[in-house]
Amino acid sequence: MVKLEIFNILYQEGDINLVVDTNVEGVRVPPYLYGKITNFILGNSPSPHLQADENGITAPLRFGETRFTCYFPWSSVRAMISRLAVVNFPTSGEKEGEEKAKDEPPRLKLVK
Repeated sequence: MVKLEIFNILYQEGDINLVVDTNVEGVRVPPYLYGKITNFILGNSPSPHLQADENGITAPLRFGETRFTCYFPWSSVRAMISRLAVVNFPTSGEKEGEEKAKDEPPRLKLVK
């Protein structure tokens, strides 16, 4: 699974901002976040409760004073942003390598 490999590499280097489509079946987030494309920051501090496997990511996150265990299937992850890179993933309606409009930003940028 390419997304899992990319996640593991980026997460070892620091925090990751996940861009998640909460409309995708299987996503678990607080009710007020459903139906949106939402950013979630996964801090790179050791947590035995954060798990990433071939199905997706389970992460206990804090929303104000409330903790909520979120679940993001890989199909819901639209981008991963770290200090090393910005990686965008095609939606189910797009194909990898499909021609994009010229004014669209690149799919991978090196951040220094």
